Amino acid sequence: MSKHRRPSALSRLASSAKRPMHISVAAGVAGSVAVTGTVVAVASDQRVPAPRVRPVSLDRPYSGAAAQAGMRVQRADLLERQAREEALARLTAARQRAKLKREKARKAAAKRAAEARVLRTGTSSRSFSRADGPANGPADGPISASAGHVLAVAAAAASGAYYVHGGDGPKAFDCSGFTQFVFAQVGISLPHQSGLQRGVARSVSSPAPGDLVFVYNGGGGSIGHVAIYAGGGYWYEASNPSMGVGKHRAWSTNVSYGRIL
Repeated sequence: MSKHRRPSALSRLASSAKRPMHISVAAGVAGSVAVTGTVVAVASDQRVPAPRVRPVSLDRPYSGAAAQAGMRVQRADLLERQAREEALARLTAARQRAKLKREKARKAAAKRAAEARVLRTGTSSRSFSRADGPANGPADGPISASAGHVLAVAAAAASGAYYVHGGDGPKAFDCSGFTQFVFAQVGISLPHQSGLQRGVARSVSSPAPGDLVFVYNGGGGSIGHVAIYAGGGYWYEASNPSMGVGKHRAWSTNVSYGRIL
């Protein structure tokens, strides 16, 4: 049995090169093109090397490695300098706020100390062996230390103060705000309203220095004013914007008295 050997690829390519080949190529862009001729195939065992692709830098195209490193250092220095400047600005602002806060607290403390000195001076410089009335006025007799303290505080609080509706001190008062402030200095809490103060005071028929004086509106209706009896026919009071705050002669008989001490 004879063996038929299959022709090699090289012999087939050589034999096909001897024959003319007709190739028709249809182009989809601009109609069709017919190519007729003889094609000669040449076999080669050599490999065509692939083209080398140079890596592209993502930092900055077309710059060298040294230049890119320098730019990264510069950028790091810039960010560090900006961070230092921002931190310094925050620190300066915080120091300024703390300074203003300390100054405000210092002024408030100085104001409280000055007010305390005024109250202490008023307490120590006055004698309470007789009523705090005019030199030739009637005496109300000896008064207690607590009543004397109230009158001293009232005198100090009235000094330099002025009338303001709704005011409760230390330099602006209405009538019940003044009595509330004075009694608060001796540890007694009163409401800021004359009618409510009447409700917590014990009624007395004859006043003593340090008692509250309640003035009624009109012919004896609701309470419209409150003062502190100073003795000798005088009151400490925050009267009105024209009369102000101070020691005034009693100006009404339509009154009642209440004792707090």
